[in-house]
Amino acid sequence: MHKLGEIRGMKKKTINISIILIIIVISIFVCGIFTQKYYGLGNILEELNPNYINQSKTEYLKKEHQGKISIYILAGQSNMEGHGELKELTPFDTQNKVYVFDENYKWIIGKEPVRAKVGPSIAFASEISKKTGEIVGIINVAVGGTNIEQWLKSKADNSLYQRLLKRALASSAQGEIKGLLFYQGESDAEGDNTGHIDDWNVEFEKFVKKIRKDLKNDSLPIVFAQIGKGNEINWKRVKASQEKVNLVNVIMIKTEDIEKNGSNIHYNTKGYIEIGKRFADKYIEVFTLPDNGYNK
Repeated sequence: MHKLGEIRGMKKKTINISIILIIIVISIFVCGIFTQKYYGLGNILEELNPNYINQSKTEYLKKEHQGKISIYILAGQSNMEGHGELKELTPFDTQNKVYVFDENYKWIIGKEPVRAKVGPSIAFASEISKKTGEIVGIINVAVGGTNIEQWLKSKADNSLYQRLLKRALASSAQGEIKGLLFYQGESDAEGDNTGHIDDWNVEFEKFVKKIRKDLKNDSLPIVFAQIGKGNEINWKRVKASQEKVNLVNVIMIKTEDIEKNGSNIHYNTKGYIEIGKRFADKYIEVFTLPDNGYNK
């Protein structure tokens, strides 16, 4: 009996020790989470260096830039996405004043490629920031191969229009939407049965009116690009239609003189940088300079 009591006592002590060990492990784990959250390496680095950005956090913006971003939406098809090679790019010096609002609804540091390859996004943003001093945020929602009809307003949750609208509205919590850039028309020029060859301007004006209404800005500045060189007559017809666009605060840039990369549709890296700068220069000329002579 005496030995049986000793065995039971030892088992009881073992159980108590196990419980204590479990409590200690859980306490260490909880304390570790708390310590990392409030006193972890990222927070220490942020305190030592205000320019440090902890990429594991939801908030990617510098504190001094929060709520002060000038936001620009980039929509259209593949030439707004970009098809330039990264190896041909000389990185932009954005002075850490350019951000991208990505597909995960997070602000990240703005650099190419914003999409799969180099496009006009950062060239535009860098030029705007350099010449106006703004903190610039880019939302690139372009989708290759799309025609103008696909960009019209739709209530379908995954439509191009709704994706644009949701990203834009979400981004505006950190600033003001200052403009929309649009480069599209090649798919319509290819002449399939959904293309708008001679009435591209009519469809585009519908898009502009709806997106302005949904963004609650009836005078939102918009710069769109006329498609470049093309071999077929339909390219000329689409370009002629684009020249008929007639809306207040909507202006067009031309890309006819920019050389293609041999595909007849896309440009090289140098071409996309030039397109981005033309977007920026036209925006500044028309929408920021006084007495520019344009009818707004």
